[in-house]
Amino acid sequence: MTFEPCNPDLIEAFYRAYNDTSGSQQQRLGRCQQIVEALRDCGKADGAYLAWSLLFDGILANERERDWGQGERLMRAALAASQGRDRLLEARACLALAVTCHTLDRWSEAIAFGRQALDALAGLDKPIDEASAWTNMAIACSMGYTAGAFDARRLVEGIGYCQQALAVLETAPADRERASLEAFAYNTLGSLDYWAGRWHDALAAYQHHFTICQEAGYVCRAGISLGNQGEVYEQLGPDYYPQALAAHRAALAIHQGCQDTFQVFHSHLQLASLSQASGDSQGALDHFLQAIALVEEIRQGISTADARAGFFATVANAYTHATLLAAALGQTATAFDLAERSRARAFLDSLAAGSADLARHSEAAPLSLDEIRAALPADAALIEYVTSGLIEAPERRRRATANEQPGRMQPATTLLFAATREQIEIHDLHLSPNDVLPRQLRSASERHFLSASVRRTLYECLISPIAPLLAGKRRIYIVPHGPLHYVPFQALLAPDGETLLRPGGPELVYGPSASVLFGRPSRLPKTSQVSELPCLALGFDGEGGQRLRFAAEEAGRVAALLGGEALLGPARKRAALFQRGPAARFLHISCHGQFDPDAPLESFLHLGASETLTARDVLDSLRLSCDLVTLSACESGLSLVRRGDELMGLVRAFMAAGAPAVLATLWRVDERSTRLLMERFYREALDGASFAQALHTAQLYLRNLSRTEAVELLGGDADIASVPDKPFADPFYWAPFVLIGGQSPPIDER
Repeated sequence: MTFEPCNPDLIEAFYRAYNDTSGSQQQRLGRCQQIVEALRDCGKADGAYLAWSLLFDGILANERERDWGQGERLMRAALAASQGRDRLLEARACLALAVTCHTLDRWSEAIAFGRQALDALAGLDKPIDEASAWTNMAIACSMGYTAGAFDARRLVEGIGYCQQALAVLETAPADRERASLEAFAYNTLGSLDYWAGRWHDALAAYQHHFTICQEAGYVCRAGISLGNQGEVYEQLGPDYYPQALAAHRAALAIHQGCQDTFQVFHSHLQLASLSQASGDSQGALDHFLQAIALVEEIRQGISTADARAGFFATVANAYTHATLLAAALGQTATAFDLAERSRARAFLDSLAAGSADLARHSEAAPLSLDEIRAALPADAALIEYVTSGLIEAPERRRRATANEQPGRMQPATTLLFAATREQIEIHDLHLSPNDVLPRQLRSASERHFLSASVRRTLYECLISPIAPLLAGKRRIYIVPHGPLHYVPFQALLAPDGETLLRPGGPELVYGPSASVLFGRPSRLPKTSQVSELPCLALGFDGEGGQRLRFAAEEAGRVAALLGGEALLGPARKRAALFQRGPAARFLHISCHGQFDPDAPLESFLHLGASETLTARDVLDSLRLSCDLVTLSACESGLSLVRRGDELMGLVRAFMAAGAPAVLATLWRVDERSTRLLMERFYREALDGASFAQALHTAQLYLRNLSRTEAVELLGGDADIASVPDKPFADPFYWAPFVLIGGQSPPIDER
């Protein structure tokens, strides 16, 4: 490719190359890169060209590397260089930054950049750029509203922006660039009218969009327009369902012809919604299943974190709708299989966001209902829950609008699957997960579920419907979902006044899915050639006013009990953990822990003085081939719960790193009771008990421990000496400990 010597045409050449769709993306970006290099050479003599090269480098960083941070830094550098020197560069840098802010969910900033672009364009006679600024501001209003960041006033504001864009375009030459931007503006206007409940205005805008696409030959974009029209017809009510069906079918045919898998997926979701609204439950289920069948193909092509998050949420909704429909139609096996596939997909997608290699390693086909029932021990039962209609915690809540389509709005309910080798039951518990979700996960100790009345109510809702099936079972496998991950099932109170954890009662094993519990254990290969270490125990009491008394002592005792190695005190331990952890059969960590509900991968363990281990560190750097990881730390078992059950926290990180089973805590634990429980747990395991048996026995032991015994074991602890006879009888002390993961062997078995 050759270019004219340095002149303004070189700048416009970049935009022509960037918007040219005649070749492959690689060819298009290659041409753009050549232009940037030419501009950079021109910049040696004229700094104005260097500033433009910075802007284009930023645009390519977003497009090619998906590095939004680097893209924004380059664009801001171009903006700084332009101000007071080149108003067109300033405007286009602002437009590029507005698009970047859309990607990063920074809607108010996107609008501010749009306004700055308009100010810079004043008097330049650039109608296409002006219209782009108005349209980008409208997009920010629409996307910010659907994300829950803006209220309905922003919809009216955005409609005004679209109208301004269309008015400006009337003054532009009638060419393909104008047609493309007009189509974009009308499509955005339709979305804003749709969310504002202005159905006929939305329909008119989408029809304008469709006409422009037809006249300009934008065949594939015309399919999107038809799908949007179908959604509006559905909102207009049953009298318009035939038009909605025709529009969606025509859209599907276009998308199939364009080989646009994502839009085919979306068309099936639209048809599922319409079928459900029309009362055709089986038809709706069929379309959801066709959409789900396309998920794997689509997800491979999604490269941005923002796009992945939106797509994964859509997929999670599709799975949940399909599960509820199959259950309502009496197709129990299909409903169960969908629930398992959804959990597997959500976990892998959450892993892929942090480590594609770990996701690929962890990927395995979910087990079917028949396979799981065959794997269940004869004296065990599986209870698995599916929640729907969850409105996420306020800091992450997305708007639940009145304009959601009927087929897209999930009923707020909870399904319960209960299985043994001989039978499977399914119950709609009519329990809203929003009534279970704790209001606060930052408290000193999460006692949300510990009042006797709440524990009785939850037992009645969650366990009583299947109590006959559970009678006499030695072990119960529990697969929670949504907010039920926070529930200490072992503390739930039965009508006889006893808890689910009781003498002679069932051992409890939790799992992220039944497939994880009963599938073949997946171990990551060892990264060290050193000989196996029986146990690696890390302990740190902390510093200052929050200093613990027994954490380091607990780790030392565990290491001595198991014949392993202890790393204690304030010394740095993370490097040693990464080096020796892969050889350890048992990994025990006793220290302060902190769960971060806003950034669950930043939840951490306080390993030493000024040293932490985050969940992200575990995902990125730790590889295990062990039997058990014990996180004897506050809140180590807490994870962020979202509608897709996309749990991410320390437990998930250690499981992704290769731990088949994790013993963790649900809330901030008392260190005295923790030390006593852990010692008893490991002694029971040394005597041949499985991990589930050992934890069951240790919890009962702690619950019934007398004051005299506790004082003796803790070396005359004055706090214990002054309390009632059973100082740890309250479930606060023994109920937070949960065993999560696969079938656990006794310590003396290989």
